[in-house]
Amino acid sequence: MDKIYCIGKFQFDSKEKYQEALDDIEKIKYITKKMDINEPGVAQRLYTLVREGKIAFRSVIGDDYLLYLSDMVVEDYRAMSRTSFTSKIISRLRQVSPRQVIGVICMAGAVVCFLVFLGSEYSDRQKTRELEKMKSEQEISAASDWLSAKFLNVLGADEEEDKKEEVVVAETETVDNEVYAAEPIQEIGPQILPEYQALFEKNSDLAGWLTVEGAGIDYPVMQAVAESSDFYLNHDFDGKEDINGSLFLDSRNNLEKPNDNMIIYGHNMKSGMMFGGLKQYLEPSFWREHKKVTFNTIYDKAEYEIVAVCLSKVDENGNGQFKYYNFIDAGNKKTFKRFVKNVEESNIMDEKIELSYGDKLLTLSTCNNYTEDGRLFLVAKKCEK
Repeated sequence: MDKIYCIGKFQFDSKEKYQEALDDIEKIKYITKKMDINEPGVAQRLYTLVREGKIAFRSVIGDDYLLYLSDMVVEDYRAMSRTSFTSKIISRLRQVSPRQVIGVICMAGAVVCFLVFLGSEYSDRQKTRELEKMKSEQEISAASDWLSAKFLNVLGADEEEDKKEEVVVAETETVDNEVYAAEPIQEIGPQILPEYQALFEKNSDLAGWLTVEGAGIDYPVMQAVAESSDFYLNHDFDGKEDINGSLFLDSRNNLEKPNDNMIIYGHNMKSGMMFGGLKQYLEPSFWREHKKVTFNTIYDKAEYEIVAVCLSKVDENGNGQFKYYNFIDAGNKKTFKRFVKNVEESNIMDEKIELSYGDKLLTLSTCNNYTEDGRLFLVAKKCEK
């Protein structure tokens, strides 16, 4: 039986076609890195270059990317046709001299750009200061609890010494036995770690803290709930509207009884905030040097190792797409093996994936415009303590 090569939903019956597809993916990644397709006119320029043969693709992945570009061009034209206000402004500008028009446009553009840049910089810096403050509060809380525990240990040791010095006199007395009804034992859940106690009191949606060294990711993770699972897509830690949103845990995940796969979502921001730094993992060298991830829940500290860097696509109709975001608990070995097989087919790294039934996993998920509705997700397994 001939070997079938797979990249996401695409299948290739020869290694040569498979290699051509990989080459096309590298071109698309390079284009995405160098150009922002969401900027006006970029999609049109790319589409023209591909049609003229100045950028050549050799596989169905390249053809699919060309279709994506054509859709983007159509959307640009639609947006332009809807902008009647702009047309009115242009007609007014025709009544003045070209030199005046150019001067007004340049001045207005400069003012708008400056205000946008200033607002964006202020917002990002404000957010960074808030996160740094939260981080310092977390560290201060942990240090305070450590000192308290140390003090109590010293007091306990002094009390033990005092007891040893006392002379114990045993006396025989008559004891009246009474029978009391046993009180029901109340189950006590896991205790919140000291360093997260203060943050949890500010917002009980806090699920933990995620740190990815090298990728600029060092943020609190919020717990989404089924009733409003997308709330933290556009709200910050304090519940205020924020374009950056927050990192948040899948509403199906249980912190007190951790699932087989904990899934964290976040925006792929151009500024690099939230999960904007995850795209660096598309480079094999970066992945090899930054495999370790720290995800501390409010109840437990843990380190994970990234074993796969995957590209996928969200398709509401479910046309053969790998719905990695639906794997929460394995249930049995067969389900786990099926999940691992799909991860292997979506993985863009060459190394073999080492996963065994019973491993606790962490998935980091964000958007990626390698294709329409594209997704980048990293699969990591929990390291043994």
